[in-house]
Amino acid sequence: MSIKAKFIEYLKSNYDGWGQQSLLEGLISDQLLSETIITLPLSVLTQIKNEVSSYYQLRQWGEVHLKDQYLSRGLVIPKNEAVCTSFDFHVTSEDKIKLIEVNTNAAFLALGLELYKFHEIKTDFSSDALVDMFVQEAQTYNENLESVTIIDDNPSQQRMLVEFLLYQQIFEKYKIPCHIKDYKKITETSLNRKDFIYNRYTDFYLNDPSSQNLRDLFNEQKIILSPNPYEYFLLADKQRMLDWQNQTEMPVPESLLKIYDLGVADREQVWSERKDLFFKPKNSYGSKQAYKGASISRRNFDEFYGPTMIAQDYAQPQEYPVGDQSMKYDLRCYAYKGQLQIVIARLYQGQTTNLRTQGGGFTVVDFKD
Repeated sequence: MSIKAKFIEYLKSNYDGWGQQSLLEGLISDQLLSETIITLPLSVLTQIKNEVSSYYQLRQWGEVHLKDQYLSRGLVIPKNEAVCTSFDFHVTSEDKIKLIEVNTNAAFLALGLELYKFHEIKTDFSSDALVDMFVQEAQTYNENLESVTIIDDNPSQQRMLVEFLLYQQIFEKYKIPCHIKDYKKITETSLNRKDFIYNRYTDFYLNDPSSQNLRDLFNEQKIILSPNPYEYFLLADKQRMLDWQNQTEMPVPESLLKIYDLGVADREQVWSERKDLFFKPKNSYGSKQAYKGASISRRNFDEFYGPTMIAQDYAQPQEYPVGDQSMKYDLRCYAYKGQLQIVIARLYQGQTTNLRTQGGGFTVVDFKD
């Protein structure tokens, strides 16, 4: 039996509301999960905890020094932080971690927790802790978590709809109603008191005209939005990596890779170093418009070169044996308020994580002495 089939059986045995098994079979892609469990030394886990703490301190540094820059976007500063933030690392051949990006809109935390339970690998994170994170967010506004609404763009068509449904099942076990809605349907008339909205929509600064209702409700503080534009600004906007590298008041984390701002860096110098660099937009997610420098032409380089892009030292991901082949992997390290929750690995082949590789996908990490 495949890991997909086994995991579906596990979910159905632990949650009553899935209905027919064919629903889960259609929602979980064949390459979403890998059977391979990655084993890493405890020293890597120690590094992750220390680096996550360091970046959280830099987040607080940003609250002090970058506030006006954020306010110039016409957005308010909320009281809450963000659920489901991840710090994504590569592990080098020397077992050193290197930060690839921060994601304040990270998928797979709830599914990852269930995957640890499925594999019977001990973790300090629990369903209680998952729900408590949402409760803490609501309590920053002196509100009880009376309901949760998960929003995205056309959520029924999203690849991770299965996780939205899992959150719904988890919250209902805690007697907290949970709804799944298209972000465009969030209007003032649709709200109940100060609604808690778990935001999986990727217009991070709410700039799109279709986001206007959401932006207005956020600015008027009629909703608790988590994650929200401020948290994205403080952690996930790739301009922050430049700020963290250039500031002199805080220690620069050991995992922070050298980075160039292509709005000010010398073009010819960057071109000469391109084979050791990875290029990506400052405001994007996943692998959208990302380029490995060794594979780009001068024409493409000149076309994307400009102030919306960064160049980051390329940290070659370590490979891990999967059957009779080897696959690259990265570590998605979920954290809340600077405290690590769980670590999930993504096994893949090719330039970026794609969840389309036979034998690849999300998996758990077993840290051992």
